[in-house]
Amino acid sequence: MKTILIAVVVVGLIGCTSTSESTQQAKIAPQKQILAPQLLVKKRDSGAVVIKRDGSFTGNSCLSRVYINGKPVADLDTSQEVIVYPTPGEYVISTLPKDFCAGSMSAQSAEVDAGSTLTFRIGYATDGDFGIYPATH
Repeated sequence: MKTILIAVVVVGLIGCTSTSESTQQAKIAPQKQILAPQLLVKKRDSGAVVIKRDGSFTGNSCLSRVYINGKPVADLDTSQEVIVYPTPGEYVISTLPKDFCAGSMSAQSAEVDAGSTLTFRIGYATDGDFGIYPATH
């Protein structure tokens, strides 16, 4: 009985973790999940912000809503990304799991410069905490 309980706990913890996706592995979110299409248009003086959602061991079916300065931008599924092109300035990039998924609002500040690219990843840490984090790939 003790072995079964330990196995259930381990599987439960693994189910809450996610794996980081490289920008090359992540798929662009489909149009039906885009809530602010005007931000996906590259402008001459804009920077780029790549926001990608980690893959998951269990195929978590809940979407994560992405916000920029409190305005909804896109709903991302696992292994999806959205690239937005804001004008230079300070922004708050945040995310919130939708529906019945665990987690609360998580946010990061971002300083966007013309011609620069910032990358963020959304996922669950090994302790089950949901969040958005700066990423390097």
